[in-house]
Amino acid sequence: MHRNFLDEFRKQDTHIKLIIVVILLIMIFNVFSYYHEFGYDGQDHKWYIEVLPLDLPTQNDTKEFFSPPLPYLFPSIIDSICDKLVEANLTSVNCSILYGNISQLFQLFMFLIILFCYIKILNLLSENKNYKNLTLILLLLIPVNYKTFVMLRGEPYVSFFFFLILYLLFSIISIEKEINKADYIFLTLLMGGLGLSRQWGLLLLPGIFLTIFLVRKYKAKEFSKKYTRLVFSSAIFSFPLYFWFYTHLFLNYGSITAFNREPLPFNFSNQSNSFYFDLALADIFTRPIRGFSLENKLLPILYSETWGDYFGYFLITHAKGGLEANYELVPYLGRVNLLATIPTSLFILGIIYFFAKFKNLNANQKIIYSTFLLCISFMWIGYLWFVIKYPNYSKGDTIKATFILQLIQLLPFFGSIFSIHNLKNKWLFNLIYSVIFLIFIYNIPAMISRYLGGYT
Repeated sequence: MHRNFLDEFRKQDTHIKLIIVVILLIMIFNVFSYYHEFGYDGQDHKWYIEVLPLDLPTQNDTKEFFSPPLPYLFPSIIDSICDKLVEANLTSVNCSILYGNISQLFQLFMFLIILFCYIKILNLLSENKNYKNLTLILLLLIPVNYKTFVMLRGEPYVSFFFFLILYLLFSIISIEKEINKADYIFLTLLMGGLGLSRQWGLLLLPGIFLTIFLVRKYKAKEFSKKYTRLVFSSAIFSFPLYFWFYTHLFLNYGSITAFNREPLPFNFSNQSNSFYFDLALADIFTRPIRGFSLENKLLPILYSETWGDYFGYFLITHAKGGLEANYELVPYLGRVNLLATIPTSLFILGIIYFFAKFKNLNANQKIIYSTFLLCISFMWIGYLWFVIKYPNYSKGDTIKATFILQLIQLLPFFGSIFSIHNLKNKWLFNLIYSVIFLIFIYNIPAMISRYLGGYT
């Protein structure tokens, strides 16, 4: 795997290599400057880790009792070993910092694997280097990637298993590869890992399963039968790998979708009209942080969390952890939001372009892009159900871009789709590419944690 990654890295244009190196340095800095307890519900994630590896936490141990255990297992093992060494007076290290940093480095490694899968999927979609370069920059300029992957929680694992599944399936589909036992084993384990990482992972499984029908439509009949057996069998055999945890939730808390607050019956009226339709234009490009007009407004908060730090867990310190308040950063985040209208417009227009130019795509492109859209749709519907069932009218604290990170990471494929074939008007592509590259540079400060030296 590491040789393949290095090979892919060497193939990239010089400026893409430079961008990847810059991103890697930023993420390493974040690992050693960001104490994991500062993350969303960070102390509850910490308490979950410290109950494992031998016991599952209850709602008396942590508010994150409903989260599957896989993302917490590795740090909990490190914590247990460290605790034994401290008890034996063999070290005086702070175990929370130790397991935090090691786990954050592991998640950085996972991000690199995701990036590798991303590049491989792009190779399957097109040989056009302009298309591939634009897609990569659109992915890497999104700040929520760096915020999420430095926090100890389940979403990085969901992305990790999800993109490994996509790469595995698309690499089989694209050349109608002969399916072997290893494919069955890998897909079963990856699906199990996806379901055992976070509830959001379950929302991605229907889109993956529906690739069966896409393959039946666009690929040879004999291959489609084998592919159907692969996906169907892997889905069945992966089920016990993760569903035991959801059975545990049902038996102990009455629902497989248990959460740390009581749900309301599903009704769109659970949330006000402003939640759905108010864009908070008065503040979204000037003061995109909590405390102003964005509160409990779905799209403005998601947008500001994607491109900035609305809740203040990564960039805006709110004087936490012994740090000084840094509200002077807020106008910059407003400008980041303003510039982000350009890549966001590309994402939206790209989805429209996909439908408009669908007939011009080849079979592999139709299957892969349709799978992306199915996964985005199921993820969005499931997430919308969640925020309507569990409203918080004063804070809107369930509105977090981190929760739908996988959806966001698929959008760059649509943002670049107009260039999947060679463009006649290269000046237009060059203009768009130059603007996106400049936005990446401008966004770099939004990728770097401001919590250096802070400690809860």
